[in-house]
Amino acid sequence: MKKGLKIIIGILLVIVIGIGGIGYMQHKEHEKMVAIATSEEAKKVYEDFMKKRDPNAFEEDGVIQSYEIDTTSLKYNPMGGLMVDVYLNGKQNIYISYNLIDNGDGTYHSAYYIGSPDLLEFLNEEYQ
Repeated sequence: MKKGLKIIIGILLVIVIGIGGIGYMQHKEHEKMVAIATSEEAKKVYEDFMKKRDPNAFEEDGVIQSYEIDTTSLKYNPMGGLMVDVYLNGKQNIYISYNLIDNGDGTYHSAYYIGSPDLLEFLNEEYQ
């Protein structure tokens, strides 16, 4: 009986350590994605696109005043890159989705940009 109990405890210990290790690795991977999404190089990609959509972005008379990176929804794209959602002016219904691709030299570009319907409506109202 004691030998069987030791085996069961050993197996449970291995399972718990394995689950803990997997959780730790997922946490580290998420930290890496957050570091990429919030880096200065990535912010340059976000801001360049926003300034193309709104030439007065981040100025007093601009429509786009601020942005916030959604670090909870970061995912790797199976085709390559990091999918990032950026909320504008503190509103979650006004966002731009980016697919950040590493250029290999420490800079990034976006494979695509997707604007929410509310964003398109928001910008068009200002420029009509």
